[in-house]
Amino acid sequence: MPGKWYFAPLLMMFVLVVSGCSLMRPTPELPQNLTPEARSDYLSQLDYWQLTGRIGIIANGESNSANISWQKNKQTTSVRIYGALGATYALVTQTPTGATIKLSGDEVYQGDDAQLLLWQTTGWHIPINQLQQWILGLHQNAPQYQLNPQGYVESIAFDQWQLSFNRYQSFYGLAMPKKLRATHPDITIKFAIYDWAFVNHD
Repeated sequence: MPGKWYFAPLLMMFVLVVSGCSLMRPTPELPQNLTPEARSDYLSQLDYWQLTGRIGIIANGESNSANISWQKNKQTTSVRIYGALGATYALVTQTPTGATIKLSGDEVYQGDDAQLLLWQTTGWHIPINQLQQWILGLHQNAPQYQLNPQGYVESIAFDQWQLSFNRYQSFYGLAMPKKLRATHPDITIKFAIYDWAFVNHD
């Protein structure tokens, strides 16, 4: 059957084209080997960033975990909490005009504050408003903070919360938080961050 002889080369061409498209995805050009002060200045001026990783919450004697994607795009913040197979448990979005949350059952709720909306609908108390300022390892406007011997933020204290940066790792040449923990008298939140993005490819 002559058609079989044409199929293999065509399949190979398709694989090469798809691979080429992946390889051509632009790599972010970020400043390298920044001092802690220069790194802080650079990150504080970013219009866009996104983290993806794992979140674990311990409260009331119970432990829950999920995947998390947290995106800041100018004045819009989106936090997506989802399962291992990609099913979204909650997608909360904050804009200057208000907040919206969409749950797994396609229920949609609106309010003024994303942090409050997430707590009211899921019971997950995540201090989104405060963490957004400092989760990149920045200490601007922090009431209390400490630096580690390398000059990066080691801990931040705010509103009965203690934010501890347990590990940094280089992402595209920038030292970024890899593991951190937010503790409160009533709750502990753990973050294990797999990736940081600083360029919006959409």
